[in-house]
Amino acid sequence: MPPLRPRGFTLIEMLIAMAVAGILLALAGPSFREAIDANRLTSNANELTAAVQLARAEAIRHNRRVTLCRTEDGSACSAASSTWPGWILFVDTDGDGVRDATEPVIKSGVFDASLVVKSSPNITALTERINFRGDGLARAADNQTLLVGTLAVCVAALQPAENVRDVSLASGSRTHVGRRNGAGACAAPADS
Repeated sequence: MPPLRPRGFTLIEMLIAMAVAGILLALAGPSFREAIDANRLTSNANELTAAVQLARAEAIRHNRRVTLCRTEDGSACSAASSTWPGWILFVDTDGDGVRDATEPVIKSGVFDASLVVKSSPNITALTERINFRGDGLARAADNQTLLVGTLAVCVAALQPAENVRDVSLASGSRTHVGRRNGAGACAAPADS
């Protein structure tokens, strides 16, 4: 009977396998990054859309003003700034657009740190707030016109090509999420 050969990989076989794996990872890495960024954009935009829809539904349910606003600490509305780090949704019982200690937070959220969220001029004019009245409609700063505004969720990168998700509010109540190519930049969106 011939002697048994030791089983396993030789050093050369191991080095070749590692080189092939390294090449495959180098080729696949950018695709994974693009997929991860696209997923982050979509999930944060969907969460924001759900918050806008919940604000409208709660305003109708409570027949009171419900506010969705920018926040930095998760408990109070923050003054206007260039980006939204997070948001809170609360029943505004006194109708002043400011969360008081007696006004319960319905829901809150924080955006992924790799994303930039900016508001359009009509929402900025409302000091980074969307106020739904008891009839389920949001109004512009003049308190007459139905609100048309956009919150843009963006990743500052060229990949994915459509690096912005616009969460738009039209006619004071209809929400829509759209994709657009921001050419790697995260500028403030238009109102439409």
